[in-house]
Amino acid sequence: MNQLNRRELLQSAGFLLTTSQLRGASPPAAAPGSAYDWIRSTRILIAEAYNPPFYPSLDYDPEKAVKIARELNADSIRYPAASYYAYFPTKSGYPVHPELKADIMRQTVDLCRQAGMKNVAYVPLNHPFMHAASKDPRFADWNKKFAGGRPMTTEHYGFAEYYEGCLNSPVRDVIKALVREVLVDYPFDVMYFDGPYQGMQNAKSYCHCTYCEAAYRKKFGKPVPNQDERVSREDEVQYTNWMANDVVIAFLREVREMIRQTRDVPVLFNDTSLLSKREWRNRAIPVVDGFMFEAAETPEQKLFNMQLGQSTGKVTWTYVGTHTQYNREHMKDERVRGWFSYPVESQELLLDGATAVAAGVGLVYWGLSRFFYQPEGSLAYESGRYVKEVFDFQQKHDALLRSVRSRPQAGILVGDQTIDWYAGKHFVAKAYENCAHGAYQLLKANGFESEPFLDWQLSPELLSRYQMIYAPNVVCLSDAQCAMLTAYVRDGGRLLATHLTSVADEYGRVRKNYGLAELFGAEFVEPEPVEIPDLYLKLRGGEEIPQDPQVFRFRANGGEVLAETIDRGHRANLGPAIVRRSVGKGSVIYIGSSLEAVYEETRMKRLRSFFNDLVSPWLAPQRSYEIEYQPGVTPHLMASRDVLLLHLLADTGNKNKHLRSREEFLPVADVKVRIRVPQGRSVKSASLLRSEQDLPLALRDGWLDVTVPRVWIHEAVKVDLA
Repeated sequence: MNQLNRRELLQSAGFLLTTSQLRGASPPAAAPGSAYDWIRSTRILIAEAYNPPFYPSLDYDPEKAVKIARELNADSIRYPAASYYAYFPTKSGYPVHPELKADIMRQTVDLCRQAGMKNVAYVPLNHPFMHAASKDPRFADWNKKFAGGRPMTTEHYGFAEYYEGCLNSPVRDVIKALVREVLVDYPFDVMYFDGPYQGMQNAKSYCHCTYCEAAYRKKFGKPVPNQDERVSREDEVQYTNWMANDVVIAFLREVREMIRQTRDVPVLFNDTSLLSKREWRNRAIPVVDGFMFEAAETPEQKLFNMQLGQSTGKVTWTYVGTHTQYNREHMKDERVRGWFSYPVESQELLLDGATAVAAGVGLVYWGLSRFFYQPEGSLAYESGRYVKEVFDFQQKHDALLRSVRSRPQAGILVGDQTIDWYAGKHFVAKAYENCAHGAYQLLKANGFESEPFLDWQLSPELLSRYQMIYAPNVVCLSDAQCAMLTAYVRDGGRLLATHLTSVADEYGRVRKNYGLAELFGAEFVEPEPVEIPDLYLKLRGGEEIPQDPQVFRFRANGGEVLAETIDRGHRANLGPAIVRRSVGKGSVIYIGSSLEAVYEETRMKRLRSFFNDLVSPWLAPQRSYEIEYQPGVTPHLMASRDVLLLHLLADTGNKNKHLRSREEFLPVADVKVRIRVPQGRSVKSASLLRSEQDLPLALRDGWLDVTVPRVWIHEAVKVDLA
């Protein structure tokens, strides 16, 4: 085999950042046209077809579905053109539900039109649908295969086992034909794609079907790497990017172009796994008009996800409510999920909806099945009333919510490359997740507005939007990305970096020193952190506060050492813990541990105040608001030219954390906030959006002082500027 040099390998794999990719990093302006305006603030009811009333038996009634949607004040229904079966009379070759007797998709679309509602088509792009017990002879040719030829299978909702399809097989043409039928024959307003998938439970397993082997050999002159044997990092990079770029994303791009050339409507896709390890479709955001994050474990994480979505400049949707699964701990098969056709949600629906409203994203309720079988109308049930309350609030304030955008001071660099490629001895997936979320929570807790953004979208234009960049344990950075961060600091930017940031290149190859060593003024002692109980930060004044028990030891080369790490149990000093230095017109703070992850896991008061002391000199002079800290209250500022809108989300529920649903919330009293009045402007009025209460204009030194008497789940301070 001809040996490629490293640059040729990376170019062939599609990993080098191109000029066009960098230019595309800054959020583009919203696409013109009413269709695109509408999709930014949706109230969608999902008709899900992976469970009743569509599957396994087909009980769906279009008139009942539209009636429920209208009761909930939804403005649209997402109809499943296909799931395990197609739910319209397709000629594409996709299997049709055996109980389908009429064109219920046509009936649903027509009824929605008559009701003044819009329609979203759900089309799975290779979501597993081929029943493993089926006698359809085509399925044996369409599925992914292990190296020995054994077909790959998956479970989903617990009803059956399915073959995982391969997008290099003829299933690709079947799906394209299905998409074309839906697009041409039915007047859907949006095409929404679940996928494209290249497997589910075996998504990370390399496919050895005849189609993949032939295509891979044609491009690279060798067979698909065998994961049963040792696979080199170069082969991992090559296969991963071939599958992602040449197969999966190329397929989505092909479908998007077909839509553009046929009947151009907005295209969104499910990218809930955006921060999952080596998910094939992760880099497909530039191809579409928007995407959806389904859900998160906490409201704080959801807000983080929504802002991460908004930072791309694309339309972002999210679920109101989740699938509301119970924990199923007594079950042997946790894929047998429970009762999706029963209304079990409680007040957590209100907080979930309020979080989405605050983030300025489209609302999608899951779903129709909750009310379809119930003997009374949807509003007879607590969850139905809560969904309608969320939808009503969004509709009432639609013009305001559309007009405002986030105004972050700090940008949080999210390490998608780290998730994909780093494999350190002490590194686990939860570690990075808690670093990113902890960074966000530390900034929020101290009243500094921030925005997470993806490492692969890094560009000088994107960096210039922020007064400070926070890089929480972003291990994998390319030389080009390190150069951009260095230039940003030299030109006057501020960088806060922690733990293993820049220790490895973009593919997880560990460097001999930090890629940002020049900025940090540091060199690491060894390329792996140590884990020791009872470590403390010793500040220059002598105070000792808890330190992360996992620390990365380094030597300071210039700059000011702000703290050292003390090993109390061994009476040892492990060396510098935090160093600060000026570089060009800017400045840098480097912390050799993940203090933000500790905060995410403990909410320790002293860590919050210590962090505030570190970054206040950088951010406080231009902060937009101040809030008296109260546990569970998360502020989120949105603004337009003439309006400031400070959301207050009160996550003060009484959930037994052993459960996944059924949460009730207590109000928070007398929340004190100060909102900065922009220079050259005055305040015309101030009010509370939820309680519709006018506020006194207590103005002093360019600030508006406000006491919010009560926050139950959500309140928003609206300031109209003159």
